[in-house]
Amino acid sequence: MINTNLIIGRLGSGKTTCIKHLIRHIPAHEFWLIIVNEFGQIGIDEALLSDQQNDSISITEINGGCICCAAQSQLQVILTSLIRKRKPDRIIIEATGLGHPAGIVDMLRSEYLRSVISVNSVITVTDLSLFSQPFEALDKTSPLTTESFTQQIQLADIVILNKIDLAGPSNFEYATAYLQSIFPHKMHIIDAKNAEFDLKYLSMSSDLMSKPSMKSPHSMHNSSSSEKLSYKDTTIECFSSESDEYMSFGLIFPASVVFKRKHLQELFQNYLSNADFKIVRLKGVFNCGRLWHAFNAIDSTMNTEESYYRRDSRVELIYQRQLFDSSAFKDALFTAIE
Repeated sequence: MINTNLIIGRLGSGKTTCIKHLIRHIPAHEFWLIIVNEFGQIGIDEALLSDQQNDSISITEINGGCICCAAQSQLQVILTSLIRKRKPDRIIIEATGLGHPAGIVDMLRSEYLRSVISVNSVITVTDLSLFSQPFEALDKTSPLTTESFTQQIQLADIVILNKIDLAGPSNFEYATAYLQSIFPHKMHIIDAKNAEFDLKYLSMSSDLMSKPSMKSPHSMHNSSSSEKLSYKDTTIECFSSESDEYMSFGLIFPASVVFKRKHLQELFQNYLSNADFKIVRLKGVFNCGRLWHAFNAIDSTMNTEESYYRRDSRVELIYQRQLFDSSAFKDALFTAIE
């Protein structure tokens, strides 16, 4: 399997600088394939990276459209051709800052490519200086409130807070507070100058996940447990923790498992309205076929919206220690699988 990373971020965030840094540190005896995407017709990035060309890399540029959508078929053809011509040790894909990159991850998991490609960490590079105030205080003129930025952050496994030398302590505080509020949580948040980071982060695959990390209104660190379950040849991770008053329960499914959205919605709503126990918080994100959906509920009020997260499907609950049967909930959730 070929290790593959997607590097995304808005225009000017430092993606090309990041690529240059990675090229300078390619391990000895490895060959990398670098694919960069320009929205315009005139290629610039390949020219900027031309001085980096050597026997360790092959740089290919796709111009005239976003590989997230219009140029996606072109990307698939180029990838297939280059992989067959010379199997690289790693593929780095830099998407245009104007795109919606969730479609790239979906394409990389298509029938042929998923047999030869292993999608490792998705890395979003963002300009730390743009976090000039708390995220909730930003108005619609901020580039951080756009749909494309939201997708880039949701999709990321790792966020590089770049240009830290141009930002102040408050920028870092605002940025980390925002990123830590996102579900599911990021694997790593890294502050950087010139978009430089350790190459070890490239190899963090989609299944290297931390345990569910939602916090209850009271401490929940008294005890915790984890186990792996098998369902129809699928390995599922199950986590639980408890305190004197509250308990949490979480399940993580591989990204390939597809769920029925309406079935999930009805199931969650039934549990939230059940008078026999009190669910304090429910959060989940699921592969529902063509789209992924996020579920977020506090008490009995639940919101559902499209999600750009692609690492896995998961749900986490916090509930009071009453009559809630986590085993029954798990079995009910299995019935929502396509």
